[in-house]
Amino acid sequence: MRKWHKVLLSVAALVLVLAACGGYALHRLTDGAHLTGLARSSLKQNWDRELTIGGLSLDLLPYPRLRASDVRISNPDWTQDKYLLQAEDVRARLALAPLLRGDVVIEGLLINGLTLNLEVAADGRRSWDLPATRQLRTSQFDLLALRADVSKINFRTPQHEMRSWQLDTLRAKGANGLRNLVFSGRLVREQYTVQFNGQLDDLSGLGKPGAVSKGMLIVQSGQAQATVTGQLPLDSDLQEYDVAVAVEAESLRELYGYLQINRSSPVPLQASVHMQAKKQQHAFKDLKLQSGKLKLSGAGQWNKQNGRTNLNASLHADHIDMKQTFLDIGQAPLPEKKEGELFRDKPLAWPLLAQVNAVDAKVAVAIDNLKLRSGVEVDDIKAELRLHDDTLALPEFSGKLLGGNVHGDIVLEGKKQAVKLNLQLNDTSLGAMLKASGKKIVVNGGAMKVDAKITTHGSSMKDLAAGLNGPVEIRIGSAQILSPAAGQAEFWLTGLFSTKDSKRIDMACASARLPFISGVAKGEGIVGARSDASQLLTSGQVSLRNQTVDLRGRVRVRSGFSLGISNFSDEVKIVGALGKPELKLDESGALSAIARIGAAILTSGVSIVATSIWDGANPKSDPCQIVFSSRAGKKK
Repeated sequence: MRKWHKVLLSVAALVLVLAACGGYALHRLTDGAHLTGLARSSLKQNWDRELTIGGLSLDLLPYPRLRASDVRISNPDWTQDKYLLQAEDVRARLALAPLLRGDVVIEGLLINGLTLNLEVAADGRRSWDLPATRQLRTSQFDLLALRADVSKINFRTPQHEMRSWQLDTLRAKGANGLRNLVFSGRLVREQYTVQFNGQLDDLSGLGKPGAVSKGMLIVQSGQAQATVTGQLPLDSDLQEYDVAVAVEAESLRELYGYLQINRSSPVPLQASVHMQAKKQQHAFKDLKLQSGKLKLSGAGQWNKQNGRTNLNASLHADHIDMKQTFLDIGQAPLPEKKEGELFRDKPLAWPLLAQVNAVDAKVAVAIDNLKLRSGVEVDDIKAELRLHDDTLALPEFSGKLLGGNVHGDIVLEGKKQAVKLNLQLNDTSLGAMLKASGKKIVVNGGAMKVDAKITTHGSSMKDLAAGLNGPVEIRIGSAQILSPAAGQAEFWLTGLFSTKDSKRIDMACASARLPFISGVAKGEGIVGARSDASQLLTSGQVSLRNQTVDLRGRVRVRSGFSLGISNFSDEVKIVGALGKPELKLDESGALSAIARIGAAILTSGVSIVATSIWDGANPKSDPCQIVFSSRAGKKK
């Protein structure tokens, strides 16, 4: 036989052997039971999850295609949902060359009827995490095309709250080796949508600790858009990244609707920040945020150790108008207070604080100007905010307040809805405070010193006031009260024959020592005041529980000769709503007053003149000092 014949026969024999082997291999690969076993074994080995498949088949022409129906991948035992992934129909295009070697490499993927059930446990475990000792085998993917339609994503929070989104569409295309991946998709929630587009240079490191890829992600909802560029993380633990984030929003209406937040922001939002991470040490810098007139900047770093998040940051704002800022972020205006009430019964944000867990934070806060809801402004605020789980504390805060200064400390406990506050005001102007608060009465001066050491608890400001415990001490210096009504009241109380200008009261001082117990302060000599013509020391009670005042005392002249109602009545009383009390004569002194008026008529006023001379020559001790003496403050 000729040599070339031998070669030809050898080649033919080899082809027949290869064909036989390939036929056997393809037969094995097209066997549904065998393919299901391979898939289940691979998933169990790589992810420690169980796989069930209703049906599985492989078509070889025109190219290898794997088709599976009723695909289900199990969730961990601790989750509420049995399956992590459910899909009605999955079609995968396989690479031919690896298939002939017995390997399965997916080039294209089409998924219909996909449902993902994601859950986070209270201890931070996530249902989609791979076991710590295993990694995703990206060698099994050479994804050139991906498509998923009408999918659903369910997410269950550690508090067992369910949130759902519809993945209306997902598209991705790439080159060999998971390179140059371009993707897009649309998430739908009710009538609101979020569109995302992006690109990644290299996805081959997906799932590996510390893996990153240069890329870009753009997320858009209505008139709001966020852009992320740089080294994007490819592992779910976000161990490393280096990205720039920019947000531009003419309106947040669509985004709020998508997140099911019942509000609409009327002002544009601009924000940017540079974020980095290296070996799970995270940092942000160059934070800039502007929403309406609010401008915020800052920097900081955080990490996770022993299951706890540790944050250290600094924030600075040039101006915050509390009322306007809440309106700008879409919060509805607070309802008007009820008639005669000083405090609202609207629930405070205690539930948000109560949910904080496994967090330790220190944030240095500086605010150039803060305008409170009352209209009062505080300048140069400095504070350090500390957060430990549901306890929020400011160990020290300070600022400049209406010509004086304010400082103190506060502790808030979310689960207990409790407050502990120490507050000191020094030389703060009463007149400026009343003007800033929009009060009609005009007061010039009135430097105030306030020392409050209080504790309380409650779900609203009204409840907090009703449960107040601890002393509140107030001292007010000299002031002019420009009020014809007030001047006339003092005129009739202290002297009919006085030549004093009745259009104002020249107040020398006022003071109060209020020992609150469960929202009520009561005692003898707890509130006093002194003007250039008269003085008053009152006993009784001030109630924050029902927001009323009931104080009684006698107005006395300070010097000179006077004739007024104080000569005829044993006491006057200050009673009524705390926000608008009334000055009245005490009914208990009515008979005495009548008797003294009768005596005055019979004696041609001799007894009245004598009483007035005596009061003028021997004025009582300064009521502003008596309030803080040892004999004041005793309960009645």
